[in-house]
Amino acid sequence: MHPLVFLWCHPRSLSSALERAMLERGDMATLHEPFLYRYYVHEGAKRLPRFDVDPRRPASYEDIRSMILETARSRPVFVKDMCYYVHDRIDRDADFIRRMTSTFLVRDPARSIPSYFRLAPNVTLEEIGYEAQHRCFERIGEITGRTPVVIDAEDLAEDPAGTLRAYCRALGLAFMPQALAWNRGLPDGWRDVSGWHADLAGSTGIAKPRSPIGPGLDAAPHLRDYYEHHLPFYRKLRAHRLAPESHA
Repeated sequence: MHPLVFLWCHPRSLSSALERAMLERGDMATLHEPFLYRYYVHEGAKRLPRFDVDPRRPASYEDIRSMILETARSRPVFVKDMCYYVHDRIDRDADFIRRMTSTFLVRDPARSIPSYFRLAPNVTLEEIGYEAQHRCFERIGEITGRTPVVIDAEDLAEDPAGTLRAYCRALGLAFMPQALAWNRGLPDGWRDVSGWHADLAGSTGIAKPRSPIGPGLDAAPHLRDYYEHHLPFYRKLRAHRLAPESHA
């Protein structure tokens, strides 16, 4: 069986930029949020804005799990996904957790929450994502006996090469500097959520996000409550942050 690497993230964490770099390596299949279909389509949690449902995609937990494992039969796989889509189910699937290598990406919620709100004003507390991330982090560590790798989006933006070098080393992968640059546009597999990735579609590499536009956490009264709820989980995850490696 080939390696199966998961990047567990939360929305607006620069996770798609990291996923794009892993895609550019050329030696791994990449799967873009397969469990999104479980949460928003199969479970019908809510209607997600900017999401064009592809009826050909698997939607149940079992079908998505099978698709991922089948892909890993023929080549290494990198999966970017959100814990809140699936934490209530994957917590009980120890065999699947042991089969994957889980890693985590976090970003300061003072930046991620306003970014999400600008694209989806009806965002829920659960969708902010850090609480579910921390639950998965704890459960994965309990099952595997290992502390998962955690990287911070600020490091990724400030030092893409150093952060990716450290990340690849922790995973036992060769660092490929050429993967840090790509042509404009989005991969075909992201068409159903292209409305969430306008900035990335116009990019040619990992770059610092633009300065926040607008009132930030003061854009709506409940955003401060969301921030205060999720901040402790962000801090607990970031305490395990993997430092970027020197370029020397």
